[in-house]
Amino acid sequence: MSKSIEKAETIFDGRYVGWLIIGIFLCAGVALAFIANGTCDEGDSVMHYQYARWAPFHSKLFFDHWAKPLYVLIASPAAQFGFHGMKLFNILVSACAIFFTLSAAQRLNIKRFSLASLFMIMSPALIVHSLSGLTEPLFALVLIISVWLYLKDKIFWSIIIISFLPFVRSEGLMMCGVFTVLLIFEKKWKMLPLILFGHFVYGVAGYPIYHNLLWTFTQIPYASMHSAYGHGEWDHFFINTLCITGVPLYILLGIGMLTGLRKLLNRNLFFENRRELLLVYGCFCTYFFGHVIFWKFGIFNSFGMLRVLVGILPLMAIIELRGFNSLINWMPSPFSRKLALIGIIIYVIIFPFSPNPYSWNYKQNFFLNTSQELLVEMRNYIQISYPDYKKCNYYYDANYTSVVMGVDFFDPKVSRRTYETWESPPSKSFLIWDDWYSVVDIGTKLETVMNDSRFELVKEFSKKDPWNTERKIFLFKTKDF
Repeated sequence: MSKSIEKAETIFDGRYVGWLIIGIFLCAGVALAFIANGTCDEGDSVMHYQYARWAPFHSKLFFDHWAKPLYVLIASPAAQFGFHGMKLFNILVSACAIFFTLSAAQRLNIKRFSLASLFMIMSPALIVHSLSGLTEPLFALVLIISVWLYLKDKIFWSIIIISFLPFVRSEGLMMCGVFTVLLIFEKKWKMLPLILFGHFVYGVAGYPIYHNLLWTFTQIPYASMHSAYGHGEWDHFFINTLCITGVPLYILLGIGMLTGLRKLLNRNLFFENRRELLLVYGCFCTYFFGHVIFWKFGIFNSFGMLRVLVGILPLMAIIELRGFNSLINWMPSPFSRKLALIGIIIYVIIFPFSPNPYSWNYKQNFFLNTSQELLVEMRNYIQISYPDYKKCNYYYDANYTSVVMGVDFFDPKVSRRTYETWESPPSKSFLIWDDWYSVVDIGTKLETVMNDSRFELVKEFSKKDPWNTERKIFLFKTKDF
């Protein structure tokens, strides 16, 4: 018994365990990418995929600020293989982020550094949001690479890479601010202009489209002191971070934050650990509390979405590792420390699989939701009933419609929104009204379409979702079929 415990004490101080954990994550992710047909999120996830998929056919999409230019550029080749390609891309991106997380932990000389990789993959939100078209996984990778490079004293390349982070997600501007503070603190004055390198490159590259070198600032879609989604409470992110980490890692994160606070308040410890405190704790706190404030005051179009925290999971894993080591060190005897080490690791591993509100829900997390299933059902009906459906035009609002029908979301000749029916609809056109996007995003009333003499109802598709709400999609066609 004592020998096995001793082995468990030292096994996490090498890279082999980290590589094994990354391999497990890759295998599970690749399998789920093909077995499960979900998109994680039916809104932004699908839209980011659409931008990456169709950018080669519409060059302006490579410079769309909402879609994030660097994300579109990097993800576009994978998106040409469909949504499966998109999910495989993000799984690979997350695997790389796990690797650089354990490498950063090792560079910081944190004991049991390979556990950082375990904490990453056992965060319930990571694999769920990696099987998507979302930008958070790439943000996490670019951020942790920049941190790792800085810790290795490759400061030039660290700043160059972080300067492009705002073109993966807008929060990259805040991270650039933290890196700027560190450069000033370390008196690396010559490096300061490099923080704007990404903006300079994209400013010049996008000039032929926007005719403004400052478009990277003027076109930011979130530069607004209000939000269409309202606002929330101060404790929203504090409480619901549990959905991202689960209970055991949430506790370790809290202990890790207290460990960092102790170093911050001790002058000697601060100077010894300044890079960790600024690059890891500083970036985490800036990002986290930034979203707390944005949602509380309803600014910068914040929706209070918890998934944004996936972008800083590498930093959270390092902080959790600090908390884990502190907790182990508080144990009164060597034997109790070793037992605590094994017990906590087992708890971390089994938690996402156990029945609790924060664990993985295989059906809900990895498969299409009810509205998307209805769109697939509609697609199958159209294919059987209208063999020349590929030559038809489509009016629709639900993003996933273009994916199931295989039409270019950005081509107005075949793909339009329902509010555009004020124009004369082309011959052989379908109109697809759904009970969410058509109502909330576009404001098209079902009665309006029902009373439009140019269209006739073909079929209604309905199904109850897991919350027993009846979801509906109505398929219309022009009368010239």
